[in-house]
Amino acid sequence: MKIIHRYIIKELLWPFFFSLAVIMFVFIFKFIVQYIGKIFGRGLSFSTIMEFIYLNLAWMLALAVPMAVLIAALMAFGRLSADNEITIFKASGINLYQVIRPAVYAGVFLFLVMVWYNDQVLPEFNHRARILMTSISRKKPTLELEEGLYIKLKNFNILVEDIEQPLTKDISQKGTILNPNYQENGSEKLKGVIIFDFNVPETQRIVVADNGFLVFNKEYERLEFTLYDGEIHEIDTRTFSEYRRVTFAKNIFYIPASEQVFKKVEDVQRGDREMSISMMREKIEEFQNSINREKASIREEMDNYLLSPDSLGGYLKQAASAPLDISQEEEKKAVSRATRSIQALYQATAAKQRNIKTLHRQIYKYLVEIHKKFSIPFACIVFIFVGASLGIKARKGSLGVGITFSIGFFLLYWACLIGGEELADRQLMHPALAMWLPNLIVGPMGIILTIRTVRETTFIQWEKLPKALQLFFKGHED
Repeated sequence: MKIIHRYIIKELLWPFFFSLAVIMFVFIFKFIVQYIGKIFGRGLSFSTIMEFIYLNLAWMLALAVPMAVLIAALMAFGRLSADNEITIFKASGINLYQVIRPAVYAGVFLFLVMVWYNDQVLPEFNHRARILMTSISRKKPTLELEEGLYIKLKNFNILVEDIEQPLTKDISQKGTILNPNYQENGSEKLKGVIIFDFNVPETQRIVVADNGFLVFNKEYERLEFTLYDGEIHEIDTRTFSEYRRVTFAKNIFYIPASEQVFKKVEDVQRGDREMSISMMREKIEEFQNSINREKASIREEMDNYLLSPDSLGGYLKQAASAPLDISQEEEKKAVSRATRSIQALYQATAAKQRNIKTLHRQIYKYLVEIHKKFSIPFACIVFIFVGASLGIKARKGSLGVGITFSIGFFLLYWACLIGGEELADRQLMHPALAMWLPNLIVGPMGIILTIRTVRETTFIQWEKLPKALQLFFKGHED
């Protein structure tokens, strides 16, 4: 049996890694298309872009592994069935449970590995990816000057009538604005430069130059315009009574541009998907302690305002035996004070109740992530049963059949997972049930399929399918 077990595991390996590579490629392609406008065109280095993609591979792998398990099981057992090896096993007296068993062991192994991965590796990658994305979003896109178009940069408007090349070597060593990194291949020569400076609200300043050059000084994080043959016009916008005009043969004009430099931010705060199980349990304990304190505070305030039945009975008897002799005006004041006290108590209690509800929502959010770290890897075991039984029944080892069945079952699984998470976030379902709902739905289906496959009972009426599907699944067992 050990030889058969090794043979089954070997049959699973190639389709598993092949399907995993295909699924990861699809995820990466979709990710690049989704973020192409956010990471490209900002003057980021190639290493930064690759780091961003690399860090996001973590969550892709967590989703791709269960899908790859389903496709691998379908393809491997479909090939064994198509080549009549399943028939040989049965003719040799080997029960199909024994044939599927090594695949289940492999699923259990992947489940344990992915639980560890989701708990220890994935949170750290998610945290680093979020920090890097925050750093990228803070960096402005690379500034590109265009002829005849105004470019707005903070409190400056820049207009260039014509752009020529090259630039003298001593200035070009600093680099160009097209690339924040300094290069030695020269830069553009600018003609007809106009700069509107609105940096000082009380003064309108306009710089006009016949020609000049623009470089980006990375060290000081600023744009440096080296302008020639120009004028500076200044006017007091408060009274418009003062006007100043200065001519120059050469002038260096600086514009701060710190947002053109990519800087990695530091953030110690972590979201729920950036925490390990132990971290989230600590947060849940903190929230639960806060809830207990809020409830204790409500009870304490209620005790101060509400009398016990015995005390209330005593006060009523005392009032009946010796009615208070107070004026109508004093009675109105007493009623007003009591009303204000009750209203204050009601508002304070309502605020604490809202806070308790918010804390419960936070607890549910962290519980969802904790159970998700186990439920998604458990799909590796569930999909083994589904994939193995369907592969044997279909008697087809092609990738087409594997993808067809895997898409259907995984869409069902994913829809249940998303729906369950939504219900848990709205506190309509306990997080444990919400996150394990896909396994509770798809799992029994896989077990029933496996039992029917071993007993050789018909589960799918192939002959009732449309002719196009019958041709697609040609070669199945009745």
